[in-house]
Amino acid sequence: MHSYDDFLCIIYILQIIIGVLGNSLLLYLYGSNSIGGQRTRPIGLIFINLAFSNILMILFRGVPWAIQSCTQKIFLGDIDCKIVVYLQRVSRGLSLCTTCLMSFFQAIMITFCSSKWLELKTRATQYIVPSCVFIWVLNLLVDVIVPLHVTGPRNSTNSMLSKNLGYCSINRYAMTTLKLVIWKSLYDAVFVAFMAITSGYMVYVLYRHHRKVQHIRDTPSASPEIRATKAILFLVSIFVLFYSISSIFIIVMDNSKDKNQWLIYISVCLTLCYPTVSPFVLISSDSRIPSCCNALKRMKMSYPHSSRSQNKLM
Repeated sequence: MHSYDDFLCIIYILQIIIGVLGNSLLLYLYGSNSIGGQRTRPIGLIFINLAFSNILMILFRGVPWAIQSCTQKIFLGDIDCKIVVYLQRVSRGLSLCTTCLMSFFQAIMITFCSSKWLELKTRATQYIVPSCVFIWVLNLLVDVIVPLHVTGPRNSTNSMLSKNLGYCSINRYAMTTLKLVIWKSLYDAVFVAFMAITSGYMVYVLYRHHRKVQHIRDTPSASPEIRATKAILFLVSIFVLFYSISSIFIIVMDNSKDKNQWLIYISVCLTLCYPTVSPFVLISSDSRIPSCCNALKRMKMSYPHSSRSQNKLM
């Protein structure tokens, strides 16, 4: 195994461990509040959906590539390849649509208050769960044709007519496949453009807010909505950045005569960066985390005093 294979093996394993732990923590923080009936922000349901889709993406895209780069062996059969590639596409679409929904919802939440906007905010809160369900159904149906054109590497009869995915192959010159690629490109472009529009609007709202408070003395710390908005803007920027770079790698790889496997590895590594980083950005933007840390610090500081008072009584 080459040195870069060892390096990518370590990177994949670290991304899997850190990403699964981070998204599991995000699921615990918002899922426990929702199940326990505690008051939580409506956008927390979108965070739960994003964390779950991130875990699926890390498991079904990261784990196969980690095994491939670490062992350099073919380990999936024909049926396994169809299932894994289908779930890869579904989880990627879920991540894209959920990030777009999160950006759209937050843009509504920070909009200036008026009677019309208040009614829209109320309706937006009520439609969160149906929107998440719609996203799941949509992405499960959009990629339902993909397994028909995916085979295991051993079943690939003509390497010139198939795109090697490392552990699987896909027929890239079939007419249905070309139509699917065009459709998916337009599908992704619509959601990315929508994210760009809502992000631009949120930047405008934050700029107006900054203009209003910059002349006020003793300005209070940023509200939870402002902190969440900045975090979502950062996440959208990360998503678009890694998505663009990964797409460039895929285009270069498809048009290159020399099919270097490391181009695929780097593209997958960049794709896994967003689901690995996103939960920590959302957790750091939650105002409850610092308060919990401060409570723990106060408990630790008060513990020695209580122990000393008990020793005096004894």
